[in-house]
Amino acid sequence: MSGRAQAAPDNSGLSWSQLRAFEACARLRSFASASAALGLTSSAVRYQLSLLEGRMGVRLFERSGGRLEPTKSGSAFAERIARPMRELEAACAQAIEIAEEEPLTLTAPPLFARHFLFDPEFLKWCEDRRIRLDVSDTKRDLFARRPIAAIRMGVAREAGLATVDILSVSLVIAAAPAIAASASPHDPSWWARQTLIKMEISDAAWPLALSALSLPTITPRQTHRFSAYAAGLEAATLGRGIILAPLPFAKSELAAGRLERISDVEIPSKLVFSLVMEEELAQFSRGRALRRKLTSVIASDARQPGRSTPVAS
Repeated sequence: MSGRAQAAPDNSGLSWSQLRAFEACARLRSFASASAALGLTSSAVRYQLSLLEGRMGVRLFERSGGRLEPTKSGSAFAERIARPMRELEAACAQAIEIAEEEPLTLTAPPLFARHFLFDPEFLKWCEDRRIRLDVSDTKRDLFARRPIAAIRMGVAREAGLATVDILSVSLVIAAAPAIAASASPHDPSWWARQTLIKMEISDAAWPLALSALSLPTITPRQTHRFSAYAAGLEAATLGRGIILAPLPFAKSELAAGRLERISDVEIPSKLVFSLVMEEELAQFSRGRALRRKLTSVIASDARQPGRSTPVAS
């Protein structure tokens, strides 16, 4: 029976979701099978089909228990859209294939790249997928014509961009061995003779570190300020002062003995690294694969001596 549905035709147009739901129902003849094939709930398939019938003003299926039987209108519609649907799916697949072949740039700050991205296995993984690594503190335009993803610290959410937190950083009090050997971290007079190495992004953590040591506010002999963690770490290894060293990035310096912790205090920080890219790129297989790979690299590092703190997805 091909009776007219009660609702008047809606001229707002058809959607791809509605057509996919209809095609699956026409091919598989049940909501349960169609929902399984589409990876949707049965209620979602029913909803899309009802929207399609409402917009066309035509009943496309007779429902009988769990079975679907196309009406005369439904059969004719299925026949007419079969080829265009196949061509549209092929066009989508071709467009995705072309997009996947276009080089993708992954930009990352030197501090992150040095610790996580220079491993030969990761570089080979990128090469096989036409992903070019760009190590720079410069913020690139993520809406540029060519696809680009960025690892950024402390990023604010922005419309049109997919942002996933992948690593949180903790801080430990550390210094070069010569300084650490004579350290008295619970003695305010010792701190008054020291030089602090400070970075703007970790300044707020110093009061927390001193509080953990049960110390009042201190006045160090002098303070050296750095805009980048990498430069501050280098200064600390050269014995120029005491630093709130970021984990996991200071792990190599600590493991090699270029830095030593002067207390067991470890301060959780608000420093979070995120993977950021256009929402469209994030939905493509290459964007999803990059996220999974970076998550895997960070998790692997966390299992090594020292600590990385991956952020739960």
